[in-house]
Amino acid sequence: MNDNVSRLMEANLLGVFNERDAQRRALAIESTYAADVRWTDDEGISVGREALEAKAAALQSKMEGLVFTKASPVYQTRGLGYLAWTLGPDGGDPVASGFDVAVVRDDLISELYTVITT
Repeated sequence: MNDNVSRLMEANLLGVFNERDAQRRALAIESTYAADVRWTDDEGISVGREALEAKAAALQSKMEGLVFTKASPVYQTRGLGYLAWTLGPDGGDPVASGFDVAVVRDDLISELYTVITT
């Protein structure tokens, strides 16, 4: 497995979506995603780092006291990274779960797909 894909997938989940400090989150976004990253989830498609930052901040405002946790190792196949996750109180039972699939190009995530399973 490509260590960079693993690093990027974990940075996406833990370094961006768990990061409450706006400056640290912005640095994580810049080092994790391509400038024209496309993020697709159940709400539609967001394009670009600024749109992703806005979605991350909005999501965090709704998940007070909740954190994302890895629910699987990072898997890689045919240029795609895959990581399952749960969302819940730290050390508590999950309130949601899902997975992310990412396309990595030029050592950055260029496309991200989030699927919520519960």
